[in-house]
Amino acid sequence: MNQDSIDWLYGLSAPMVALNKDNGASYTSAYFIPEQDFVDLNKSWGINSRETLLNCVFDMVDDGHATLLSRYYSIYCRSSEADWRNYCQEQDDYQKVLMKFVEQTFCVCGIGGIRSWDYARMAYILRNGTTNKYITEDEALWILTKIASRSQYFYKSWHNYFAAWSVGFQFWESINNKEDFEALLCELTRASQTRTMKILISDEDSPCNRLPWYIDIEELEKPESLREYDWS
Repeated sequence: MNQDSIDWLYGLSAPMVALNKDNGASYTSAYFIPEQDFVDLNKSWGINSRETLLNCVFDMVDDGHATLLSRYYSIYCRSSEADWRNYCQEQDDYQKVLMKFVEQTFCVCGIGGIRSWDYARMAYILRNGTTNKYITEDEALWILTKIASRSQYFYKSWHNYFAAWSVGFQFWESINNKEDFEALLCELTRASQTRTMKILISDEDSPCNRLPWYIDIEELEKPESLREYDWS
């Protein structure tokens, strides 16, 4: 695999890099923060071994926070305005808030919804897992190629991918407020992560300023060490 392809794969975690630039995070190293020898993933993620890391990644890539909204993004994309309004009216108050959020953010997320929120975080986990020697770089790259194929299918550009991540971040920060629906809607719709987005767009090392979105990603053979996992 050539270096541009490898850089592209590590670029999937670029939003997490922008969040951690001050701590030495890298867009292109196999290790998220090259100067670190170990990253504590247990406190925030419950990851303290190879098994817990791989289980987390394989679960979250397709069944993470994005699944809470994916159906609504899909329905919104396929519905006429009248059908969408009728569908919304049939939902409870909590679902109506979520659907309003989908309606307001579809223009930046598209059909992919907030999947990139999960993709970027799992790419982050993989790179830190490489640092901790829970997995090898080859294993991480193979998993990243699968996340890449999903990303290129659902998103049309780095900016699209980054914007959907930002929307996902806002959703994650706000979703615990399920009691006051008006407050929840305000939290969901306020601007978030503008500093991170500015870094991603303006940083010359950011993948959006160095690499095209639709790059050919070489299909790697699944490592023998991952054969026990029925995931691709």
